[in-house]
Amino acid sequence: MHDIPKKVSTTFGRLRAESKERLVLKMIHGKYYLYKEHGIWLKEKRRTKTISEYVGKISANGLYIKRKLSAKDDLENAVNLISVHGGEIIWHENGESHGEIQARQPRISKGTDLKLLTALSMNSRLNSSELAPLAGLSEKAAYLRTKALENDLGIGYILEINTEKLGYTNYLLLVKFEGKTPAANDVKRAFANEPRIQFAAVTKGEYDLVAYLLDVDYVSAIDNFRALILKTGLAKYRAKWNLIPFAQTYSFVPLRREFIEDVIRTKRWRRGRESTSPKQDEILNREFIVLKELNENSTESFSRIDRRYGLNRGTSRYAYSSLKAQGIIVRPTISITNLRMKYIGMIQIMDIDEKTVEENRHKSLADLIEYGKLTNKYCLSGNIGIPDGAIRFLPVFNDGYLDDVTKTLEKELAGSSVRNLIVTDILVGSLCYRRFDNDYSRQYKLLVGLGKAVARKPASYG
Repeated sequence: MHDIPKKVSTTFGRLRAESKERLVLKMIHGKYYLYKEHGIWLKEKRRTKTISEYVGKISANGLYIKRKLSAKDDLENAVNLISVHGGEIIWHENGESHGEIQARQPRISKGTDLKLLTALSMNSRLNSSELAPLAGLSEKAAYLRTKALENDLGIGYILEINTEKLGYTNYLLLVKFEGKTPAANDVKRAFANEPRIQFAAVTKGEYDLVAYLLDVDYVSAIDNFRALILKTGLAKYRAKWNLIPFAQTYSFVPLRREFIEDVIRTKRWRRGRESTSPKQDEILNREFIVLKELNENSTESFSRIDRRYGLNRGTSRYAYSSLKAQGIIVRPTISITNLRMKYIGMIQIMDIDEKTVEENRHKSLADLIEYGKLTNKYCLSGNIGIPDGAIRFLPVFNDGYLDDVTKTLEKELAGSSVRNLIVTDILVGSLCYRRFDNDYSRQYKLLVGLGKAVARKPASYG
């Protein structure tokens, strides 16, 4: 657009800087109109459709005149705002006008939020037209409610990555200091500078520190961690450092940016006379770029990635499909950053009587795939060995909840010893809080196989 009046241009620049949406200015018959745009991917046509929504106009003297909403717009926006914050809309059916409203706008309750959170957890790249039928909403309502949830819950868009496919295994570090303990900030600096550590926290209970890390094998994990504590001065503290393999069984730990940029970067394949194709745990440069970008924002446009890195059109989409086919990308997903919990609880289950443990296995599986208020009950679980057992992490919202869960598990999991810890401070990284559809979980499939659950057709998330 040429020759935009300076005052119009100034106002448009200010509005664009303040907006989280993409704003477009259009001149129609000599007047300037403002539109909000977002893209929807059409799978069948394999192209992006741009949806424009008129938001207002800018006068020649730079005055922004906001679009005047109709009664229908006001109603839909109010419904979304009320129900997102836990309210429930009840439509009265007596009277012709109320019946007309009910036909336009479905009854919405908190269940709609849960359906949206589940769909986004299973595939965060679903667009509004794909989310709408999964939540029982119109396309516009699905878009508005998703935006409201993003703002209210602090939804982050991330990747679930299978690091085993890249040649890494998982380990837990459990530390108990004897006597003097290091300052939390000293531990934080030491752990933050080690990209292999994805999560670390101060705990209260049997251990003082817990950390989750990745390495190529157990020997390398021990060597790298020993070098870390010697280099950072943590070795001067008397402590029991327990580094144990952690077989992840439920959910995952989001990868830190540093791990992808400093460690996975080394997995990029480079063509050479003795290397005409990538090894099993190597990736192409375009695949590395997609992992890096989508781990920061799993909804990022492939066309933007192509432009940012000077790739041929369609390159990043092809790399994404390849990473999915290889099983490296499990799914684009979400994590809620504003869950409003009191703290993270950690439950340690140690097997004592293997025969009794096996008899109660179905109870353990069923407990693992229960749901909380907004998210799954547990945000991470995995098996450990010597002695055999499991460690589970869960968000805690109410005083006494962690002890109640522990007591229930002690009662139901006869043959096991159950203890808990409290995470008092997160030093590095984060855990993933989402609403994974447990019909897709390994635990549910095992319960079906054991005859303890009824098989059902899961929802499709594209």
